[in-house]
Amino acid sequence: MTVTEVSEFPAMRRVAVILDAQPEIAILSFLTCVRVDEIRSTCPHLSSIGVQMNLKSISLFGLTIAFAGVFAPTANAQHLIFKPKTADKTYTCIYGEIEVLATNKTIYYCGCNWWPGNPAGGYTGIQDQGDGRHNMIFSIWDTSATLHPEITETETRTKGNRFGGEGTGAHTHLDYDWKLGGIYRYYATKEQDATGKNTLTMLYFYDEGFHKWVHEATISNPNDGHVSVKTFGGSLYAFLENWSGQERTKPKLAIYRLWVGSSPTDMENVTTARGDGNWGVLGDTFYLAEGDPSALQPIIDKARHGGSVDKGKADRTTLTVPERRIPPSVIRALKKLPKKEQSGPQSH
Repeated sequence: MTVTEVSEFPAMRRVAVILDAQPEIAILSFLTCVRVDEIRSTCPHLSSIGVQMNLKSISLFGLTIAFAGVFAPTANAQHLIFKPKTADKTYTCIYGEIEVLATNKTIYYCGCNWWPGNPAGGYTGIQDQGDGRHNMIFSIWDTSATLHPEITETETRTKGNRFGGEGTGAHTHLDYDWKLGGIYRYYATKEQDATGKNTLTMLYFYDEGFHKWVHEATISNPNDGHVSVKTFGGSLYAFLENWSGQERTKPKLAIYRLWVGSSPTDMENVTTARGDGNWGVLGDTFYLAEGDPSALQPIIDKARHGGSVDKGKADRTTLTVPERRIPPSVIRALKKLPKKEQSGPQSH
C-alpha cells in the first residue's frame, strides 16, 4: 500500500484486521490522515516524506511504532467514540444531530461512522467545502472484494458514484446549505430486501428549506453472512476532520448527539463517550473542536449558556452527558417515513 494514495476511510480496514487486538488504535491512527472519498487528496505530512508501507509484511510492533511516530503528531481530526449502554448490542436504526457553531473550509463533520473496518461499514455527515458550499454525504463500503453495494434509489438532487482508491464502495452526496448554529438532523435505518439476501440502508435528513424529511439515498449491500451488513454497531464514531490540514488555527466547533435502536419508538440516547484531540462536554452535549484556544474560547463561552465545559482526555477516560429525548414531533415524523423502495419527502 502506498500511504500517499489513500483517499477513503477503508484504508484503515487492512490495518484493523492486522491489529485485531486493538482495532480502535488502528482506526484512530488512520483516520487522522485520510480524506473523504470525493476530495481524493493525499496526506500532506506523508507526501513530503514519501512514506510507503506493505501492511502484510509489517509486524504489530512495527505498525504501532509507525502510528505513534508518524501519524499522531500530525493528526488533522478529533474523534468521539460513542459508548452505547449495551456495548455488544447491534441496532437497525440511528438518529443523530450535528450543530456547527464555528466552521471553516475543508471541514468534515461526521455524525456517525458505523462498523469501521468491517464489511459494509459506513458513515454520514456534513461538510464545509469552502467558498460557501455546504453538502451532506452518505457512503458504504463493499461487503467484499466481489460483493459490491448498489445505489438503488436517490432524491433528485443526490449524486452517486462508486469510489475507489484504498478501499471501495458506494458514495452519495447532496449539495445542502446547512446553516451555522442550526441543527442538522439525520436518520438511517436498515431493512432486508424481498429476497433476504441484501440489506437496504436508507439515509434521511431533515431539509430545513423544504421543512420536510428527505430520503437522500438507499444503498443495497449483499449480506454474505456478516452481522455488520445488517446492523449498525461495532465502534460508533463521530469526528471533525480538517481534510486539507490548512488554517488549523481558525476556530471550528460542533456538538454531536446520537441515538440508537431498532425503531423510532425505542431509540436510546448515547450518553457516554471517549475521544481524542480537542473533545469534551459543552454544557450538556459532546463537542469536537479545532483552532487556536483564544479564538475558540468566546464561541465556547457563548454556547455554554452558563453551563460547564469538561475537556476530554486521550487516555480512554470517558465523559457522560445527561440523557436527552428525541422531540415527540421528530419521532412521529420518523414513524411515517416509507419503508424500503417507497421513499419520498415527509413533512415534519
